[in-house]
Amino acid sequence: MDDVQLAFRRLMKHRVATLAGVVTLAVAIAAAAATWSLLSAVLMRPLPVESPDRLVIVGQQELRGPDGGALLNTHVYPVYPFVRDSEVFERVAAGGMWSNLVGIGDRPVQANVYFASHNYFEVLGVRIPLGRSFDRDDDRPGAPLVTVLSDRYWWRTFDASPAVIGRRVTVAGRPATVIGVAARGFRGLDLAQAPDLYLPLHIVADVGSPTTNYFAVTDHGSSPTAWVTILGRLGPKVSVAQATARLNGLSASGEPRPARFGLTGVSAAAIPAAARVSMVRFTRLVAITVALLLLIGSATVGMLLLVRTGARRGEFAMCLALGASRARLARGVVVEGALMAVAGAVFALPIAQWLFSGVRTFQLPGNVGIELLELSVDGRALAAAAGSALAGTLIIAIIAGIFGFPPDLREALRTGAGATSPPAARRTQSVLVAGQVAVAMVLVAGAGLFARSVAAALSLNPGFETSRIVNTSINLARYGYTPERAAAFFEDLRARLAASPAIASVSLTESQGGMAGRLSIDGQPRRFPSMISFVAVDQHYFATTGNRVTSGRDFSADDRAGSKLVAIVSRSFSRMMSNGGNPIGQHIAMHWSRPGLPPDELEVVGVVSDVITNVGVLQPLVMYRPVAQAAPGTSGTMVVRAASEAGAAKGLVMSAVRAIDRAVTPGPMLTIDERLSSQMAPQRFGAILMGALGFIAVLLAAVGTFVLAESSGVRRRREMAIRAALGAKRSRLGAAVLAETGSLVGFGLIVGVVAIWFGATSIHAFLFRVEPLDPLTLASVAILLILLAVAASLKSALATARVDLSRALRDE
Repeated sequence: MDDVQLAFRRLMKHRVATLAGVVTLAVAIAAAAATWSLLSAVLMRPLPVESPDRLVIVGQQELRGPDGGALLNTHVYPVYPFVRDSEVFERVAAGGMWSNLVGIGDRPVQANVYFASHNYFEVLGVRIPLGRSFDRDDDRPGAPLVTVLSDRYWWRTFDASPAVIGRRVTVAGRPATVIGVAARGFRGLDLAQAPDLYLPLHIVADVGSPTTNYFAVTDHGSSPTAWVTILGRLGPKVSVAQATARLNGLSASGEPRPARFGLTGVSAAAIPAAARVSMVRFTRLVAITVALLLLIGSATVGMLLLVRTGARRGEFAMCLALGASRARLARGVVVEGALMAVAGAVFALPIAQWLFSGVRTFQLPGNVGIELLELSVDGRALAAAAGSALAGTLIIAIIAGIFGFPPDLREALRTGAGATSPPAARRTQSVLVAGQVAVAMVLVAGAGLFARSVAAALSLNPGFETSRIVNTSINLARYGYTPERAAAFFEDLRARLAASPAIASVSLTESQGGMAGRLSIDGQPRRFPSMISFVAVDQHYFATTGNRVTSGRDFSADDRAGSKLVAIVSRSFSRMMSNGGNPIGQHIAMHWSRPGLPPDELEVVGVVSDVITNVGVLQPLVMYRPVAQAAPGTSGTMVVRAASEAGAAKGLVMSAVRAIDRAVTPGPMLTIDERLSSQMAPQRFGAILMGALGFIAVLLAAVGTFVLAESSGVRRRREMAIRAALGAKRSRLGAAVLAETGSLVGFGLIVGVVAIWFGATSIHAFLFRVEPLDPLTLASVAILLILLAVAASLKSALATARVDLSRALRDE
């Protein structure tokens, strides 16, 4: 207790230095706690379910060659009863997500609806703390509609009112009674999408589209839809390998199944399969970044205590002479560091909560929104803060409590050098400063590389005003529109928008899907490396987007129903279909998969520039056709070019839609830049995170450089005074201090570059059109750190240049 009281008094005696150390540790510990919570939420325990190691998602792999194809986790409905009745699992549940219109009051809005079997929550072990779950009577076609709300939707829509039980909402125009609210924190089985409310599985056809064959009915008229996710709970003595073998050994209707099954743990399946590797790499990169900040923060505090220890050498020597042990003296310094670490951990908690709020709008790889993770200062964050404080104390103890004491403190009494740092302490300070510079180099360079990646994505469409081109999709089928009514709606909407001075141009498009199968060019079957997108556009489309026809002609009013089918192709498609030649006049035949339909044959009449809206497809293969020659539909995309601000155009589109039909809610209204930026969400998150941490690291490096320069100036004052008396120029004396500091900074920069080279593989996967060792980025960061080091050392250099021999000897 005496050590604690003495340490507290010493800290209060140096309030400014203590406050700086506590703030430094608080920021580092907060970042560590927030990162640990993030890692836990996406990798270690992403789903708050009972015994997640016994829960698996059933996937199917089509038999294509010896290795098969990709493992698909959605099935046509008949697979569910087959797995359920196979007796391979202790219990089996199923579900599937659909977007639907949910009405609370007089206006329906889009919501994520998950259709779950009656035992879904039971199999997962998820509680229903308010109300009840589904039962068998709820889960049958034609049953009265009931719903269980997610906790997040309950708070957002009903203000967490317990009176919600028994209330009515409308789903696709049908009333549904709220019977329960799911447990807080449960957000479904997929981190990339969170259900708003749950409905029984077997009533999906009652509220869904009549054109969708949900249950694989043979006389439906549409092909079966793969939408069911199947999860099974393994028995206590059944392994994943045993369950997989038993499931693949079964047959349906006496015939071997045309696909083999594979099982994936629910925790792994919570991250989209295509993004699992990227997620692990990205979270590892974030963890390393934060660990570096914790290291440099603790090292900075340790160095401050180390400097103070050097200043107290005379005091320590006197204590030793009076019988105190070296361990007792070192313990006192360590206790100071521990008190600062504890204070930092306490202040870290509100900072961590602020960090959670600041990053909630960002996305991780796989479109996993951080907001959906519902991160907060909970037990995980508290444990991480405590562990970080302990690690910080250990680092401080090593630096200040061990390296701060030279072999013979009694020598300080004889030499009178109590205010001068011993050689071991000076070497430790030098190593710490070089390490600080290296960490700052890594963090700031990483932020620069991520920022340049985002900038590269936003510059993919030179010559286009991508910040002013806004599009939004509108699906009128959900509101009961026929193709004729939909055509009138879109024409009215186009006319209203065209009359507004805030909108320069407006156009209507309709996606016709894509094709990766049979396609013939002038009668010759051709294969292309990626999906070919078909888009029906009106004659204003290319003018609206600013996409100039580079060869051939634009669509005209003569390209209507009954006239010759024509098409305009993108530049990349043109180059591939004609092998670099001129595609004008060539004919494209599209073979449809449904029997009895003859192929559509279109003549290419024009070529337009590529418009990149997906950073993963830099050579978009797009075929445009006149909307008048396409089959009439009930959905479309309005494309507008704002006269000035895109925000004003978005508001006008929403107002015009509501003026025509208040029930209609358009999809997200985004510019091309916003779409590209959303695809670079991990890079934007990385740039902001590493930029913020890098800024802190730069400040700490500047502080460390300043302390080292001041220490060097004091230590070499007598030497410099003698050199000045012997005729050395004052400029050379100041330059010597700058050179000493500069050599350490240069060494730190070299170490930082080497660290970036070693980590190039980890960061390369997240960079876009920029290399990890980008010369411009590394040179810019190096120059910045050198200038800051010079600025931090300038005061000491000027003081050294003005040193006076007589005064230096008198001070000695």
